[in-house]
Amino acid sequence: MVLVVGGAGYVGSMLVRELLNKGYAVRIFDKFYYGEKGIEDVKDRIEIIQGDMRSMDLSVLQEIDAVINVGGLSNDPTAEYNPRANYEMNVVATETLAKLSKKRGIKRFIFASSCSIYDLGFAGEDVVQDEEAKVNPKAAYSKSKYDAERILLKMVDEDFCPVILRKGTIFGFSYRMRYDLVVNTFVKDALTKGKITIFRGGEMWRPLVDISDVVKAYL
Repeated sequence: MVLVVGGAGYVGSMLVRELLNKGYAVRIFDKFYYGEKGIEDVKDRIEIIQGDMRSMDLSVLQEIDAVINVGGLSNDPTAEYNPRANYEMNVVATETLAKLSKKRGIKRFIFASSCSIYDLGFAGEDVVQDEEAKVNPKAAYSKSKYDAERILLKMVDEDFCPVILRKGTIFGFSYRMRYDLVVNTFVKDALTKGKITIFRGGEMWRPLVDISDVVKAYL
């Protein structure tokens, strides 16, 4: 059985469906801050536990073979508004989940990080970054993701093998849509207003990735 933390969210709700399509048994752990709409049509096919990542207990991981953590706070504005909550959700809760997973003997652990740890993106810097590239997290969100990465990597041994995905800016349809993501915002504004708004003179650069490709990467 696979545990998806944040399974009712933007990525999680799509990931859960793909896991089910592949024949996996799925349990989700989610606070449902945005409600259950993202999983409404698959609720009878999955196990659901409602709770806060920061207070998760060992029982959540009973009979679990793999953990995918796509929970936590997921954007810069929220992180800047409440840096403490951002750190607790993205760093402390991730460490707690990893320790519980290791205690349960769960070897496979996948963590949703972000390419924002490399720096802010501007035009003219179209380069390939990998795990050997220099990182330079500047904002609360990217710093929290990098801190969580370092904690996970220190826990690696033969019985615990975390995989970290530094994803680009995601776009595309989800059963729990997000319109704070740049491509989704452009499409929404184009359809509803007939125009799109470009900030910072169009100098910002984003590595983009379709949500369907993100889901495939997790599998």
